[in-house]
Amino acid sequence: MRPGLAAELGSLWTAVTRADGAVGFAPDAPEADIRAAAVALVEDVRAGRQHLIALDADGTLAGTVFLRRGDRPVILHRADVLKLMVHPDLQGRGWGKALLDAAVAHATELGLEQLLLSTRGGTSLPAFYVKQGWTQVGLFPDALRIGPDDLRDEHWFQLRLS
Repeated sequence: MRPGLAAELGSLWTAVTRADGAVGFAPDAPEADIRAAAVALVEDVRAGRQHLIALDADGTLAGTVFLRRGDRPVILHRADVLKLMVHPDLQGRGWGKALLDAAVAHATELGLEQLLLSTRGGTSLPAFYVKQGWTQVGLFPDALRIGPDDLRDEHWFQLRLS
């Protein structure tokens, strides 16, 4: 955690969103909404509700992935993988895979048994997660409204760690 992290995260998240990244917002979402979500996410990390794995490039936040551990006794053995993103100018270098691998390693160190994530259909992401060894465990048709005439499926994946 460093000073200005929420602002850096807001800038990264906005850049990824504007490039049509599948990180929780439509490409035309108001920047103020994205930045407010970044502040809330950093507060979750500070409060211990989420774990942040960050990638820096020349002192600038270049990528992130978050782990949100289960918060009830019946789901303490797992975590959700959230907000895996790499700045659009830096994509194609394998950094997304490196962040995902780091999240898996961190989850293993925490003693977790499985990870869950969801991703937007109509992108290359479902195939990416399958290639990384994740198993698709669910599909929610038309679950995400990206625009007035753009409904996308939401794909759910699981990775067993033990």
